[in-house]
Amino acid sequence: MQNRKKKVVLFADVLEEDFDGVSITLNKIIASFPKDRFDLMIVTPHPPKDMSAIDFPILLCPYFKIPFQVGYRMGLPGKMEGLKESLDAFAPDVVHFTSPSLLGRYAIKYAKGKHIPVMTIYHTHYPTYLKYYMTFVGVNTIGRVINKVLAWFYKNADLTLVPTGPVRKDLLKLGIDNDKMTIWGRAINASRFHPKFKNENLFEGKIPNDHKTVLFVSRLIKEKNVSVLAEMYQLFKRKNKKITMVITGEGPERKWLEEKMPDALFTGKKTGKELSQIYASCDLFFFPSASETFGNVVLEAMASGTPVVAADACGPSDIVKDGVTGFLCEPGKLTSFYKKILTILNDDDLRTRMAKNAYDYANVKTIDNLHAELWQHYDRVIQGYSLREDNHKEEPVREVALSYCKDS
Repeated sequence: MQNRKKKVVLFADVLEEDFDGVSITLNKIIASFPKDRFDLMIVTPHPPKDMSAIDFPILLCPYFKIPFQVGYRMGLPGKMEGLKESLDAFAPDVVHFTSPSLLGRYAIKYAKGKHIPVMTIYHTHYPTYLKYYMTFVGVNTIGRVINKVLAWFYKNADLTLVPTGPVRKDLLKLGIDNDKMTIWGRAINASRFHPKFKNENLFEGKIPNDHKTVLFVSRLIKEKNVSVLAEMYQLFKRKNKKITMVITGEGPERKWLEEKMPDALFTGKKTGKELSQIYASCDLFFFPSASETFGNVVLEAMASGTPVVAADACGPSDIVKDGVTGFLCEPGKLTSFYKKILTILNDDDLRTRMAKNAYDYANVKTIDNLHAELWQHYDRVIQGYSLREDNHKEEPVREVALSYCKDS
């Protein structure tokens, strides 16, 4: 195996370009896949719009549309003709699934049946989503059942890459073996997000010249705590603050937000240079979401030299350095968010200092370094599984796992 390229099968639930944070991360990984070290095959129900941009075989999986999640698809690998035969012909050394879905379940079952390792990147913190979609009686019981189902996926993975320490702690509570998890963060492309994209005239004619700008970027869905945006807007209005909120993104909650925030600037979904300019041209980034496994948008804002006020939960709590690159507040505490936002906007020296600190912090997190870590994780999980299979006992693979998990 040392003298040949290793083979990876990626079971990806969504690969449409810029669809959400997961698809952005996955497309970055695929674009930088080292062809001299690995062969890759992809199975997905939601491919990129431009499939020709990916120079690896893509197997299209049947699907149905997920209710209450506009645009998302649930893959049905069991209804996919020839899938097992295609996988057998490819002969993977490791299987990588992205979500605790039917596609992820198929990936685990296939890997176990073929005695090859299975790994995953923990992208979405599903337990926190329950309160947004299951507010009826019995949610606690349903939550326990869902957590048990989720635990099955990660207990059956030989390695789960988690984005932050707080998320790792939550998975430990679900009973996931600490030795089967390691922290693998996220990173930005310094050429895409940078203070140099600031455009003083970007909002001319759209926002009063004497107004400060508070930016939010994300899909406009309930679990991003978008109701807090509307509450903050109303608070700015009541207090007669010269602040305009800039909302960048699309989603099912946009219409409701526009009704609640008539004087806010809704830009719609933006990508490329337009998005880079929006980040760099606003005065502050506000992110009240308490459901982020990481929070790519937080790091993008920081790389753009924009200080952040965010919920002290999950991913952002591990990214934002409180009082240094921005402020962290208890999730849902509107008054606390409001005071911290004003603290930054009313103190130009503080805002300038935080902007520089945010930029410096974010630009240490480079894509190249992050992906180099991922290739090493592929190699090591394959090596570790091989040792276990060769010796027919658990201890060697635990030693290998500990060798690269202990420092994370």
